Amino acid sequence: MAFCKYCGKQIPEGGSCDCPASKGAEEVKEAAATVEKEVDNVQNTVENTAEKAKDTAAELKEKAGDVADKVGDGIKQGAAKVDDLAGEISEKLPGGLKNNKGAAYAALGVILILIICILCLIFGGGVKSTVKKYVNSASDKKGGKTFYSLSYPETVIDALKDEDKYDDMVEAFNEAVEDRLDDMEDEETAPKFEKIIRQKKLSKSELEDCQEYFEDMCDRYDADDDITVSKGYEVKVRVKYRNEDGKKKHDTEKICVVKIKGDGWKVIPNSIDYIG
Repeated sequence: MAFCKYCGKQIPEGGSCDCPASKGAEEVKEAAATVEKEVDNVQNTVENTAEKAKDTAAELKEKAGDVADKVGDGIKQGAAKVDDLAGEISEKLPGGLKNNKGAAYAALGVILILIICILCLIFGGGVKSTVKKYVNSASDKKGGKTFYSLSYPETVIDALKDEDKYDDMVEAFNEAVEDRLDDMEDEETAPKFEKIIRQKKLSKSELEDCQEYFEDMCDRYDADDDITVSKGYEVKVRVKYRNEDGKKKHDTEKICVVKIKGDGWKVIPNSIDYIG
């Protein structure tokens, strides 16, 4: 026989007391069970999320390694330190996240994405960016270095610098552009890049012709001619300008843009029909 611990009333076997205190206790017990269940659910969700974050971080780490392989040993060594950095960060995380490398990797993920974007900006350039810089530099009174850096292989530029000729070439280019700009009418403007209206991938034989073009240039300047052209395009470029009457005009020209191993994108100021 049992008695209620709150009011002292006898409780039937298997039953419960109906006094307010007993009912309140039952409600508290049920509420506690519900809260415990919710806590378990939240804990499972957190654990699953942490696991996913860890997996995502691992993928980002792998991608960072892939990028590092493409941009040199120096960057690769930096990517190899990501794991150590994650460990250092995890030790400084607050509360229950302390020493949680998965959470640290999740934080590093954002940083890695930013690094990849920066690397793309530094090393990527691209066809459109190269063409735009090249076209605009041809009408820029301070564009000589850009023009030659996009027209000549690095070995040729190095050879010219060794002969103390490079700075003179850049200066002569800038002066010629400045004279041309000074001779323009009041309403007249220099041509500026507007857009690429057609882009055609070069064939293997056309790439070989482009490679020979740069090898001949190297021979002409007594520079190292170990040139490898990996890919390229013939592009039709549209430029915009204003004539002496101030009327807006357009012109088009064809040039070739090729990628030299170790140098990046370079411009040949001709259609592929005139190369080789």
